Amino acid sequence: MIKMLIILIIGAVVAVVGAGYYGGFAIAEGKDERGQVILGKSSQMVFPFILFGFAFMLVFLQMGDPSITQIEAAISIWMTLIWGISTVSLFMLKRKY
Repeated sequence: MIKMLIILIIGAVVAVVGAGYYGGFAIAEGKDERGQVILGKSSQMVFPFILFGFAFMLVFLQMGDPSITQIEAAISIWMTLIWGISTVSLFMLKRKY
């Protein structure tokens, strides 16, 4: 139970930081051509992880016999990875361009 709480707290922090950074970037710099390119490339980096997550969840639910807690943990980790990768890719692309 404590492990799940830690996963949820870390996921919430990463999601809030990621959403704030993404939203701030989109508002401040996403209107010009450079910002649009950075947002597009960042989305291209994140999209395969979204597909991988769906495939993993389908296999996990069909092949395993997961409990509700395990499903919640898998979805939390998946969403945390997506927000984290999005934030890191925006940060790296912003420095590159």
